[in-house]
Amino acid sequence: MFDDMKDWLAGLMKASLQGFDEMLADAADVLANGLGDWDTVLAISNTLKPFCYVIIGICLLIEFAQVASRVDIIKWEHGLKMGVKMVLAKVCIDIAPDFLKACYVQAQEWVTSLASFNSTLGTTAYTSIEDILAETTGLGAILGLFLSSFIVLMAVKICGIMVQVIAYGRMFEIYVYLVVSPVPCAFFPLGGGDGAGISRVTSKFFKAFAAVCLQGVMMVIVMRIFDVIIGNALITVLAAAASEGDAATAVTNVIYTMLLGSIVLVMSIVKSGQWAKSILDAN
Repeated sequence: MFDDMKDWLAGLMKASLQGFDEMLADAADVLANGLGDWDTVLAISNTLKPFCYVIIGICLLIEFAQVASRVDIIKWEHGLKMGVKMVLAKVCIDIAPDFLKACYVQAQEWVTSLASFNSTLGTTAYTSIEDILAETTGLGAILGLFLSSFIVLMAVKICGIMVQVIAYGRMFEIYVYLVVSPVPCAFFPLGGGDGAGISRVTSKFFKAFAAVCLQGVMMVIVMRIFDVIIGNALITVLAAAASEGDAATAVTNVIYTMLLGSIVLVMSIVKSGQWAKSILDAN
């Protein structure tokens, strides 16, 4: 029974710590390779175009009304400006997917070059714990380790799941932006009410999409920084554990270090979107 409990505890630690590495690897793979087929998503976007042409007409009428309320006589220059903006709005709708794809592809190249690594912190932590656990004797010691580590190990695994969820969510967000791209482009004619300028809705949309692309790059950077900082912290903890010789303290210190790093990683991943928007002034 004692050996079975020890094996079960070792299996739990392995599943949580090595599983954390696998979750980070999956998140990095999603960020680097994307989800599904771009053209399939683009086909959904094309169904919005007829509706967007109506929006262009409405925006031109609004812009015309604003110009008429500001000037006594509507000159041909005003009509020319609005006519050019109508043409540009149509062009913007047509070329928006290509522009978005160019931003996406460039971001993917950066992500791919940065994601060419595999985090092994969980495996390193488990290997050290496995050696300590093998030398642990006594039912009380095993129960103590279980009680002190079970919740922490589950929290580490949940942090890994959260990183995966955010990575998948970022890809869904990119595809949603692609699908709805004709709508903000249709607001292109709305300017400052004098027939000139473009809509803030359109410019902000492109900034926001670029920020989401940049977010993927920052997420991979955060994961690499996590690997370096927490890796050094684990080395220090393992060195201290080797000198102390207390199995319970050593195991607890290792998994709590992993939990600390995991929480900081998740918080940084969550903030990466806000950081990217701040850099590109897309807030």
